Amino acid sequence: MRSGPLVTVGIPVYNNETALPNAIKSVFAQSLQDWELVLVDDGSTDQSLQFARRIDDPRVRLLPPDGKNLQLGARLNQIARAARGEYLARMDADDLCHPKRLELQLEFLQNHPDVQIVGASSCILDSQGNPAQICPVPASHDDIFRHKFKSGIAVVHPSLCAPTEWWRRWPYTEHNIRCEDYELWLRASRHCVFANLPDVLYYTNEFLSYSLRKYARSKHTGAKIVWQYASKECGSLPAALYVIQRYGHIGIWALAKLLRLQKLLIARRYTSLSEREKFEIDKILELIRNTGLPLRE
Repeated sequence: MRSGPLVTVGIPVYNNETALPNAIKSVFAQSLQDWELVLVDDGSTDQSLQFARRIDDPRVRLLPPDGKNLQLGARLNQIARAARGEYLARMDADDLCHPKRLELQLEFLQNHPDVQIVGASSCILDSQGNPAQICPVPASHDDIFRHKFKSGIAVVHPSLCAPTEWWRRWPYTEHNIRCEDYELWLRASRHCVFANLPDVLYYTNEFLSYSLRKYARSKHTGAKIVWQYASKECGSLPAALYVIQRYGHIGIWALAKLLRLQKLLIARRYTSLSEREKFEIDKILELIRNTGLPLRE
């Protein structure tokens, strides 16, 4: 018999005072209410920590802050160790979850015991928080990893949900800053089955979080990881070509920034929304943003 909640939602927080309230509202708006929310601060210098302390609900736990900036991988491992739920769902502090995200992902995992971890398609929000485009992801493990060295692994990292024990068995390598997830998926993919739901269950503020510095660091770390894995799997020459391609992307993005076209490059990575889709997503976003939170004065 379970003694804890069915699912833990884990959110690392770093200077997210503006977006964090709506992120938390999207957890409170879930159709499945057997959850706990674990927040961990990564040395924020704004009011994020103060807001987190105001949440007055026994299902919400703020892990004791240490004032350090340990980066994402360390904080995600910390959340996995602290989680009391049978399952653990990832989430970023500046994003939103569809109200049925937890219900549908847990239903899928329970009905597909051969699958260890499941993600979902996502909607990209523009700088005003309006639905802009869709990031569809393939459903099957083979399709998710089909272009793993060339263009990446087709999962939306913060949309993922897996049994809590899975996250503990497969921790992030913490020094792989900006590529913690990429290295983990490559390492785990030979032993675990990944899947995605085609449903748009996650809303991400990619336009707000983009920066050339972050992008360049991600590509640099990713190039080292690609060499580590691809050279063994594909040979040195193909691995070298994949590495060169990644560094080439940095140059393209640097030029786009110089010409102020970086938003156009981001937009080209995704698919357009129909007016009907925009209308439906707007209704969901309104529901989330109008969800009340129990706050201490």
